[in-house]
Order: sequence, then C-alpha cells, then structure tokens
Amino acid sequence: MRLNDTTDVALRIMIYGASTGKNLFTIDQIVQAYHLPRSTVMKVVNALTQGHFLTAQRGRSGGLYLARAAADIKIGEVVRHMETDFSLVECMRPTNNCAIVDCCKAISPLAEAKTAFLAVLDRYTIADIALTPIDFGLAV
Repeated sequence: MRLNDTTDVALRIMIYGASTGKNLFTIDQIVQAYHLPRSTVMKVVNALTQGHFLTAQRGRSGGLYLARAAADIKIGEVVRHMETDFSLVECMRPTNNCAIVDCCKAISPLAEAKTAFLAVLDRYTIADIALTPIDFGLAV
C-alpha cells in the first residue's frame, strides 16, 4: 500500500499540531517547518478542518489547533479521511473490468491485507507519533 502525498502532509501537520500543545499554530509555521508549498498546506489544512481534526480560529491572532486531544485522534481516522481510494487492484474498484474477477483468488488476501493495514493504524494515535516542540525548534 502507498498513501497519497496529501495524507503524508496531513499526518505531518497533525504531528506538528500535537507538538504545539494547546498553543495555536499557523499555516506559515507548517510551511516553514516542512518546506512545503503554501497552497498544498492550505489544501490539506482545509481537509483536516472539514474532517474535524483541526479547528481554525479566525482573526488577527488566529491560527489552528487540534480539534481533540492528540491521544483521541487515531491515525487510521486521519488516513481514512484523507485517502480517496483504497482499491488496491482493479477488481476492488467500482469500474471493475477484470476478466478473471469471478474466479480470482487474489481478492480475499488483498482485502484482508487492506483491513490489517488500517487495523494497525487504528491502534495508534497522533499522540503516539507526536514530536516535542524542541524537535521543531519551538519555544517550550
């Protein structure tokens, strides 16, 4: 399995958010910390906000913060929200045109592997993968 790039960025944003504790953080801080394009960060932050993983506080002194405690946000939740396609092979897609789908023996192990992959991610939270503020050069 391979996660898409926006999911990778989403997990990094959540790690950064967890490192800030209850302090607000900004899109510009994420851009600087990870050397990512601002437009990408904005897109991912928007998705995380819509998914209720981040909360945005508007205004002059606004910023972002985790919508829930890092220990309450499972990595699997974030991955499921960000990933648009878990169809590992053609027969798992709605547009399946595979000629051997009726007799294929690969579908079951692939489906099991996908389930196991997500089950492992569900065992871990953002708190489990969080870094310290010092890792990001933030004041403690």
